[in-house]
Amino acid sequence: MTNRKIEALQEAAAHKAKEAAERVEKALERMIKQGQVISFKSVAQTANVSTAYLYKQEDLRSRIEALRDQQKQRPKSKQAPLASDNSKSVIISTLREENKKLRAEIEGLRRVNEGLAGRVYHLQGADDLAQRFKVENAELKKQLNECRSQTPSAPPKDDPKVTSIDKKRSKKTGGSDSVKSELDALKIKMNATLSKLIEQVPEETVLKAINTLKEALSTTKVRNPAGFLAEAIRNTWIPNEGYEEKAELDIFNEWFSLARSQRLVIASTKIEGVQQVCTPDGEWIPFEEMVAQYPLESLKLKKVD
Repeated sequence: MTNRKIEALQEAAAHKAKEAAERVEKALERMIKQGQVISFKSVAQTANVSTAYLYKQEDLRSRIEALRDQQKQRPKSKQAPLASDNSKSVIISTLREENKKLRAEIEGLRRVNEGLAGRVYHLQGADDLAQRFKVENAELKKQLNECRSQTPSAPPKDDPKVTSIDKKRSKKTGGSDSVKSELDALKIKMNATLSKLIEQVPEETVLKAINTLKEALSTTKVRNPAGFLAEAIRNTWIPNEGYEEKAELDIFNEWFSLARSQRLVIASTKIEGVQQVCTPDGEWIPFEEMVAQYPLESLKLKKVD
């Protein structure tokens, strides 16, 4: 073999050794960066060299051994075990339940917020509402005074202007229209005894006796309503205290329940003794105005439809 060929072979061997060394260096850098386990076998596979080559290269051998020892000295990180299918199902179910509770809590808070918003609106408009009531009250008083001035007052019993003809007319009528209306509502037929009693006492006494009968009918069964009423008129019976207020409250409760079911109102309260109801728009309106616009009978008909 000539010297030229020997030199060529030496150069090729040197070049090959250089490439192998570069591959090992790059492999080590990549493995360190990625946190891979460093050993002679893993480095040889990554760099595409033989383990014998690594052992022969003292520099590479020392470096690999040093890196391997450093990794062994580091505490091993505990990796959480992979969740099984059953544990995943439990976790999903738990999260769904918590989500459901949170949604319910959010809904409850939303309703509380709506109620507070309505209350704040009510408080903000209380002054304006009070002023409005004062104006309306003054107007109603004015109208009442005008009606009183236009209605002739009834002459006293001992007034000589009351003729026998007037008395006969009064006896024939059997009471005022208010009394007749109440008797018709109770389905009580006028008889001679009842008619005579009604003519002998003031209308207020008769109406109180009728209210006493109504109260009795609401709590027990009255076999003879006409006889009960006659006895109540004779003895000037009056209903228990608070009966009229209770009757009015029963009417309001029935009306409010129907109106709320038909989304006409959402709340109620009393302001300066006046019953108020709140519409879905947040406007507070006196109950008397609302019941005039939406009578109880019309709400009952809508409920039946």
